[in-house]
This record gives sequence, structure tokens and C-alpha cells, in this order.
Amino acid sequence: MNDSLVTQFGAPDAPYCDSTTARVTIIPAPLEYSVCYMKGTEHGPQAILNASSQMELYDEELGWCPIEIGVYTRPPLDYSGMDHAAALKSTGDAVSKVLELGQLPFILGGEHSLSAPPIAVVHEYFPDLTVVHIDAHGDLRDEYDGTTLSHASVERRVVDMGIPLLEIGIRSLSPEEAEFMKTSPDIKIVWGYQLANGTAVIPWERLSKHTYVTIDLDALDPSEMPAVGTPEPGGLHWYQLLDLFREICLRTIVVGMDVVELCPREGQTRADFLAAKLVYKMIGYRFYDDLK
Repeated sequence: MNDSLVTQFGAPDAPYCDSTTARVTIIPAPLEYSVCYMKGTEHGPQAILNASSQMELYDEELGWCPIEIGVYTRPPLDYSGMDHAAALKSTGDAVSKVLELGQLPFILGGEHSLSAPPIAVVHEYFPDLTVVHIDAHGDLRDEYDGTTLSHASVERRVVDMGIPLLEIGIRSLSPEEAEFMKTSPDIKIVWGYQLANGTAVIPWERLSKHTYVTIDLDALDPSEMPAVGTPEPGGLHWYQLLDLFREICLRTIVVGMDVVELCPREGQTRADFLAAKLVYKMIGYRFYDDLK
């Protein structure tokens, strides 16, 4: 059965996957240590790769095949025998190797805690970095379930790094996080209800020259993305999310990105395909202007 697993994003029609010439390296990161509701994120990266083999590679909106810029998928990270901290370090090390080659790292998760080390590594390369976090949840707890490495604490770690943070689509926040926001951390939040009722004002001026974008798939409404560990009603819709990401690419240089928290479910293959198509659209938007 393992022989049928897709190893290159967009395969079998993906001839542009040379590791030395690719402009994007996809890092499958099947990390799952701190999920607190429905499990299964460790299977997310492979589900995305498998679904990507069923995509048409021509983008009708952009008028080209984004795969042609070169998209290499490295073997999935192996976390066997590692504790959470070691697994996170391994993820950051993989991103560092991609940056050393001058390529764009794109991590497929896995649970959201995996984002902190890649962000830290990218920040070393681009000290002016801003993080854009598109999610249903704030992920701003100092710790959760006794660990500061939790998926529920990932953006708190970003704040600890001194990196400006813009959160978009948030519609679930704990009392602890609400109290933390009263301390005026370097965070701006665009709430889900504001996007829904048309009152959202996105502070694009916060973006610096270089940006890291992390997208938790539960940012999307569960009617469109049912296969996540912690679904929240009232989320973004497909074209809303694409419009947000394209606007980011028009205003800044995206130097690292991840898509996390897919929990594949039997009978919900549409969710795997949506995640794969999102990854492909993000690559297309990111490099479209480079071809002009």
C-alpha cells in the first residue's frame, strides 16, 4: 500500500521537482504531540500530497502552471523516538537547510506547534520579519496542558521572539488570552465576526518587507473544511481566504509559509483536496509577480 503514496507534490504530472533548481521546497511535517480534541494531524501531510496528484496544474485565474517554477517535496520528517522539543528542533533544522539553498520553505502539517521553530529560523535570515497568522484560534496561551510548546501557545512564542504579529479570522479566544491582550503586546487581531459583517479593517501597514504566513485550516468555515481537529463555526470561505493571501503577496515578500491542522477523515476526501489546492494557489500567488 505504501507504494501508492505520492511523494512529490503535484505528481504524477510534476516534472519540475529537481531539488537543486526548485524555488519551493515542501517539507511534510507529520508532527502530533499536543492536540487536545480530535487527533489525526500526523496524517495531514501525506493526505495533501495524495490529493495533489488529482489536481489540474493550470491555474485559470493566473493563466499559467505554478508548478513550473520548480516545487520539490523532500521526504517527510521522521520524528520517531523524539520528544516534542526535539521534534520541533528537527523541523526548524529542515527549514534552515532549505533557506541555505535560497529556496522558499513551505511546511505541511501536522499540528500547529510546528510553526514556531520555522518562524524563528526565518527570522534569523530576515530580521524585519512579520508573521501573519490566519486561524480560528488566537493560540496565545502561555502554556496549555502543562507545556509551553503546545499548539495553543504557538503565537505566544512568536510574540516572545519579538516578532510583530497580525492575526486574521480569529473567533475563539480564552480568558487568559484576553487578559494577555490587555498588556498591549505587538499583535493586531482582525476578528472573524468583523470579516463576516463587513466592518473589518485589516492593518496592512503592519507588514514589513518580509513576511511568514501560517494558515491553520480551521480558519475556514467547517462547511468547507470539515476535517480539522478543532472546528469553529463562522469561518472564512474559499475565495475570502484566497483574496487575503493574494493581498499579502501584493504587499510584501512571503519568505516562509505553512498550512497545518488537516485531520484526514474517512469520507471527507474533499477536505484533503481543498488543502492541496490551497497550497498550490499559495505557490501561484507567491511567484506570479516574479514572472512579469
